[in-house]
Amino acid sequence: MIVDLNLKGRQVVIAGGGREATKKIEAILSQNCHLFVHAERFSPDIAQWEKEGRVQVKAGHLSGGEFLGEYDRLILVMAATDDKALNRKIVEDAKRLRCYAYAVDDPDVSDFNHPSVMNFHDTVQVAISTGGKSPLMAKSLREKIQPVLEKCIQHQDKLKIDLQSRLRKEAMKILPTPDDRKQFLISILENEEVNRFLEQDDLMEAEALALDLLKKFSETTDEHR
Repeated sequence: MIVDLNLKGRQVVIAGGGREATKKIEAILSQNCHLFVHAERFSPDIAQWEKEGRVQVKAGHLSGGEFLGEYDRLILVMAATDDKALNRKIVEDAKRLRCYAYAVDDPDVSDFNHPSVMNFHDTVQVAISTGGKSPLMAKSLREKIQPVLEKCIQHQDKLKIDLQSRLRKEAMKILPTPDDRKQFLISILENEEVNRFLEQDDLMEAEALALDLLKKFSETTDEHR
């Protein structure tokens, strides 16, 4: 079963700084979590993400997961070193801290299988999983599917998601039922004038119009109660 773990505001640790660690970090970068990377050496991508402030790196030799004790909001640990025995030690220590734990080369001790993830506009994530049966085939399928999805998922779709996220929070304040909120959000998704602003890359005007429509929708809803 594929689930989307809520990592917002929580601490995530990646052990390792090579290719496998880089892939796991890339899949998590958009999750609004505090991401820490422990390794002796780091790939160029990880070094660049550190410069951008997207990850924090901590250089040093790893012999186990003792270092995990320094974190107070740790939810996820991913062991991605090139040492299977070390990865297992880190996973076992993570589990003692009641964290979700994963080793790139040891599915038997991992709490979950990590799918091959495609990230579009740092907003949409699409996962492909073979349930751990063949990571190589998951990668192969990803390479086939990703070009198609890149054509389908446009910048305007990202703007729609951003707008819907903002409106959902506002709608929850003034629309009393889930059905009311759903109907309103659908009406915005289909609104030609709102979509015209989004086509012009004008999220601010689209939001202003949508908030005005939310007020009118609320007034109409109240009249019919």
